[in-house]
Amino acid sequence: MNSPARSLIGQTIVDDGPISFETFMEIALYSEVGYYRNEDVFGIAGDYYTSPHIHPIFASICALQVEKMWKAMDQPAPFFIMEQGAGDATLAKDVLEAISILNQDLYSSLTYICVDRRKIEIDDNSHIEIVQSNQLEPFHRTGVFISNELIDSFPVKMIEIRDRKIFEIYVGINSRGSFEEILVPIAIDDYMDFLPSKIEQLNGYRGPLNTKMDDWYSNISDALNCGFVITIDYGFDREVFFSMEKSHRLLQTYYKHVDGSNPFQRIGSQDITAHVDFDTLKQSGHKYGFKECGYFSQAEWLNSMGLDKLLCKMRADGLENRNTINLISALNDISGLGGFKVLIQGKNVEHFDVRDLNSDVFWPPGLEFPQVKNVHMSNARKPETWETNFF
Repeated sequence: MNSPARSLIGQTIVDDGPISFETFMEIALYSEVGYYRNEDVFGIAGDYYTSPHIHPIFASICALQVEKMWKAMDQPAPFFIMEQGAGDATLAKDVLEAISILNQDLYSSLTYICVDRRKIEIDDNSHIEIVQSNQLEPFHRTGVFISNELIDSFPVKMIEIRDRKIFEIYVGINSRGSFEEILVPIAIDDYMDFLPSKIEQLNGYRGPLNTKMDDWYSNISDALNCGFVITIDYGFDREVFFSMEKSHRLLQTYYKHVDGSNPFQRIGSQDITAHVDFDTLKQSGHKYGFKECGYFSQAEWLNSMGLDKLLCKMRADGLENRNTINLISALNDISGLGGFKVLIQGKNVEHFDVRDLNSDVFWPPGLEFPQVKNVHMSNARKPETWETNFF
């Protein structure tokens, strides 16, 4: 049975001819009948979890990082956190609650701007501004820009190497009315900023090409005049990304916590994501004045601010049940969420070594963490029964 999204894609091809995979993904995810128009895509009722949905500890450590950056910038006021791809605002609400516990001076000067293509509805918006858009307004403000699993959701081109030639994958309709892939040759010179040299030697390679990073950083540069960018996502450095080991494995789909690889199934009902080429991401940021301050795995980043010590204390004190501790441990499990990459960049700030941004950062003893809420996986009655496919 045709879904509305599938029908829209089919009609677009009938009207205009074969479309790029990038256009296919844009319609499947972001059109009026696309995946992200569905009510519940996050958490237990949805298709996947992200780190903020595990436990408020993740947002609390984000808050620690923001506080450190604020202090490193001499505590400017007003101060802004801008989050693009804010989803259901779980991270925003938890970060604000954590900052209200940590530092009232920062909290009183803070506005949190949530940007998302979806409409975000929250009860208490005293410190939150909602922007329903796929772009930030030209704020020219001082603060911190955060994205968590945003870049992987950008519509991407798909390329394939055959007989030392590079092809872009288009989507057409065959004589049976089914979608079919069409290979269109492209020139490597047209994508020199996104492809490694000698890629034509990777015969049989197939993977995504995210050409939207430059426009994304241009938009951030207009929004953030001075401050830091924290990008959290899954992906690889260029050498690994463009390798036969990762060929055919960099585009994924998610439906009811089960990952797959066929984007032409359940169109409009499943998520489609692409791993991130972090070298290209850094390169794009540098063009717009964002200098790298730190780059590491999520596990390294969280542990540098004390997550491993918090987990040891929880186990020793016995104040949290085993299932909750196991769920929190997923955040720094290098084989899962802990293997995500965290890239920190700065614009119009003095050079900061990562040790300066993460030194002496820890959750103060005796302070409670933000409350676990219904949206958190750790609030599930039987968390051990949930399939922990997080990304």
